[in-house]
Amino acid sequence: MRLINVAAFLEFETGKTHSDARLLVEIYSPMLEETGFAILSHCWGDPVDEVQYIDIEGLTKMDDAARDEIRGRSGYRKILKCCERAFHDEFLWLWADTCCIDKRSSAELTEAINSMYVWYANSDHCYVFLHDVDGRRLPAQQDHKSYPEFNGWPKWFSRGWTLQELIAPSNVHFFNQNWELVGDKHGQAQTLSIITGISKDVLEKGLSSSNPSVAQIMSWAAHRRTTREEDRAYSLLGLFGVHIPMLYGEGKSAFLRLQREIIRMTNDQSIFAWYWTGRKDIGWSPSFLADEPGCFHDCSSIQRMDVDALQRRHQLARYPPDIKAYPERFQTFTDTNHGIQIWLFLQNDRSSPDLYSVMLACRKAGEQSPIVIKMRRFGSNYSRCFYRHPIAWNDKEPTEFKQIFLPYRDKVTNNLNIRGPLARQNRLPQISFVDIIPSDIVIAVLGGSGSGKTSIIKSLIRTSQEEGADRLTVPTIAVVAYARISQGKRYVFIDTPAFEPQSFEVILRKLFEIYQRSIRLTGVIYTHNVIAGFSQDDERNMQILENMCGEAIGRLRVITTMWDAVDFQFAMEVEHKLMMCCESLVKAGASCQWFINNQESAWGILHDLGDKKVPLLFQKEMEEGMGLWETSALRGFALPCEM
Repeated sequence: MRLINVAAFLEFETGKTHSDARLLVEIYSPMLEETGFAILSHCWGDPVDEVQYIDIEGLTKMDDAARDEIRGRSGYRKILKCCERAFHDEFLWLWADTCCIDKRSSAELTEAINSMYVWYANSDHCYVFLHDVDGRRLPAQQDHKSYPEFNGWPKWFSRGWTLQELIAPSNVHFFNQNWELVGDKHGQAQTLSIITGISKDVLEKGLSSSNPSVAQIMSWAAHRRTTREEDRAYSLLGLFGVHIPMLYGEGKSAFLRLQREIIRMTNDQSIFAWYWTGRKDIGWSPSFLADEPGCFHDCSSIQRMDVDALQRRHQLARYPPDIKAYPERFQTFTDTNHGIQIWLFLQNDRSSPDLYSVMLACRKAGEQSPIVIKMRRFGSNYSRCFYRHPIAWNDKEPTEFKQIFLPYRDKVTNNLNIRGPLARQNRLPQISFVDIIPSDIVIAVLGGSGSGKTSIIKSLIRTSQEEGADRLTVPTIAVVAYARISQGKRYVFIDTPAFEPQSFEVILRKLFEIYQRSIRLTGVIYTHNVIAGFSQDDERNMQILENMCGEAIGRLRVITTMWDAVDFQFAMEVEHKLMMCCESLVKAGASCQWFINNQESAWGILHDLGDKKVPLLFQKEMEEGMGLWETSALRGFALPCEM
């Protein structure tokens, strides 16, 4: 471990040291075990303002101009102030990540990242520098005016690496931008719990005493961010006590590797509980492992359950085979090249022979019922399903204790896949809106979260239907355009955020923007997922669609999706309700169709539209000078700020 010699650094600053002084010293075990040291936790500024290893290593030997440049950096002043504080607290040594790691060495960087949790845990004092706090007290309430980019809290609480830097050390002291003490971890445990979502018990006693579940630890990182995507996984290594190689450039695969390594070390089934309360963009995922920590945002109170707890609550011994006779089946699961081999309790869903409820050995704090997730069988494979609400376990339904393989990749084949976030098969032909021309056949695709609109667009713009195409994708948060040339014509498909009040303005203003450039739409497609059922929001959206189209209503297609994911009878009931709501639309000229998740179905919808171009009513009204919220489309609906 490389440490700053506090006394030598301060002597250098006052000009009392000589050119041979060692500001950085490497200390090895067992001497390290007997060495007391302080440690810095902070947010990196601009890299050019920070002081790196090479700067400190050569500081005593460089010329005055170079030395003065380094001493003028904000990062140098941060190290200096921290050394002064450490000296005041009678520490001889200080560690700071900016200058104590030679990041030119990948081996050293890997060792440091894998050791960092232990280093923070072994420190005698951790100094947290809050560069954006000017008051003399730790903020106790959200202040969106002072911290608009970080959910109303100082930036330090939003960063991925600082999570372990808060939890690992016993003594954590917070300082404001003037290096004035504003609080410590034990005295401010309640406030820190509110800010971070970490239980007061963990903050006061540490991880080993509290023994939180995997899902609970993941939830603490759900809203934190890192500069490098891979660091969202690497910054959690110490919290789980696991080690993996650093492979920068692997993208989200790092978080997948982290979860697989956790599975090797623990049998905690809460690792599968992500999104257990439901999610807005319903659908399914081909992987039972999460894409990123944000998927665990609803797991802050998840606790593990053992066999005895399940036995007492659900009398599982009456289910064949007797779980008490096979405890090792319940308590172990294995990561294989075909998926995660695991024994689970399953209940078949009455709505579909391929849909199952799955009991996990974990529960919400204060409740006895276990967490339940949904999965669907596709041939010999299973996929994770999502609804908009939590799933309940029915003790009266037949239950099966069965060994299955849970996939953690989009598909398992005998072929090697192109890896990396820029794999060619994942690219979509996006174009800028300024490149759309009047001769293009332009289709606006609208729909709620998880409605299947992205599946339609992918079927239209890809040159071939890809086996196992993912159904659950990152929701569109901006209006984007994709292009495809077919039979001598260029088609442009406009993908939009979820069609809901918060997005109405951004969607309609973009459609008006292209109208002003003489671009006319050929059609409007609105998608509805039959899994979602039917709600008042759907009624509202049907009314808005009718009003925004006006005389162009004949260009509207209401498309129902996900027919292959649910029981046919249930889907027909949902479509019947939707058709009743669409009755006035259909009478005015719109039509309703099915999408069966293949290219033929998608292009059949498109060919039915033809290539006629028409203006929408709200576009003409805005051209005449009417405000968006005064148009027929949105008139009578509350402005976003009033909702």
